[in-house]
Amino acid sequence: MGDISISVDEVRRVAAKMVDVVPDEPDIRGFSVADQPDLSLALAEFVGCMNDCTAERRRGVQALAAGLREVADMFESLDASTQADIRALGAVEGWVIE
Repeated sequence: MGDISISVDEVRRVAAKMVDVVPDEPDIRGFSVADQPDLSLALAEFVGCMNDCTAERRRGVQALAAGLREVADMFESLDASTQADIRALGAVEGWVIE
């Protein structure tokens, strides 16, 4: 298995990019079909579901980006000796932590 190289700076860049890459999609607007209340209700439920999914995806990406930033901050806040220990532990698995 090849080495995995992890750069704390790259983790920060990825976190920032993730939020930028996910489009800020507007919610789908609801509409109704005249004289067809059952179809209008089904469409309203579908639109509501799609909007919920879009909002959940946005929250998931924001949470993942925040988590990546927290990991980078946590690693950088460690003293040099602890960072060296983590690098040594990662090296056992073939990781290079920069």
